[in-house]
Amino acid sequence: MSIVSEGENIKVSVCVLTYNQVGYISECLLSLINQVTDFKFEVIVGDDCSTDGTSDVVRSLAEQYPDIVKPLIHEKNVGITANYLEVHALACGKYIAHLDGDDYALPGKLQAQSDFLDEHPNYNIVWHRMLVENPGTKVVVEDLIDLSRVSNSFTRKDIFQYITIGMNSSKMYRATARDIELPDFPLLDYFANVEQVGQGYAGFVSAKPLGVYRTGIGIASSGNKTKVLLVKSFDYFLKKYKGSAADISVSISFLFIAALKNRRFQDCKLFFPIFVRAFRLTTIPKVWHASKMLSMLRIPDAVKSK
Repeated sequence: MSIVSEGENIKVSVCVLTYNQVGYISECLLSLINQVTDFKFEVIVGDDCSTDGTSDVVRSLAEQYPDIVKPLIHEKNVGITANYLEVHALACGKYIAHLDGDDYALPGKLQAQSDFLDEHPNYNIVWHRMLVENPGTKVVVEDLIDLSRVSNSFTRKDIFQYITIGMNSSKMYRATARDIELPDFPLLDYFANVEQVGQGYAGFVSAKPLGVYRTGIGIASSGNKTKVLLVKSFDYFLKKYKGSAADISVSISFLFIAALKNRRFQDCKLFFPIFVRAFRLTTIPKVWHASKMLSMLRIPDAVKSK
């Protein structure tokens, strides 16, 4: 079942992806429904054929808030990439936010991000800081981002180097940046960010956390599959952005070094060929310079699973 928004005066579209998250999806959607804004927004929910009752929760909230919640309930499992692309394609807003169904927003999120994009026309992507929650221990801490230590004007070069800057559930981007050339492999957040930032900037809306990320229960690809897709993405970008090999090599270097350090020899075997292809003499100083930012992008120790 698909309910498509008519798009009347909608400024912000929030795209929520979910699959078997019955214990979390209501909190996620209500955190958006209850946002106070001076504009109209919609929440498009892509449920990838959940079997645990998630779809029923989505339908119920859509019936209660028909002007806000627009459900897209798949009758068969289509996978993360297809669900992402279909939900984001339905977005009618000038700005498009993304939220995974196990995470949730804090008050003021939509207004703050929309205002930032209004005031900074050269920014195509904006994130916000997040609280990070371990759903098992219920420990909640702030992420490690310290905006006083880094520039808040990130470019494509920076995304090449860091892979991840802001968490995907904190992302809002301009609808004009939505349509990108798609690869012939499943889409990673990294790939979308590289292409959507374009010749503009990405940044954080403020130092204040405006959402909560739950560790360890997401619907995103994990483990070896993500690593294989990263290698495919690196290969794609090395061919497309030939002058950016040194920047692309920074993230590859960190992945390869981490695999060596932790004696993950299968990962070493996976990353070594692309590491050799991308490495340049300028990689070494770039790696050193990037280490400060990369140290802020890890999950805080207090909420890591034991």
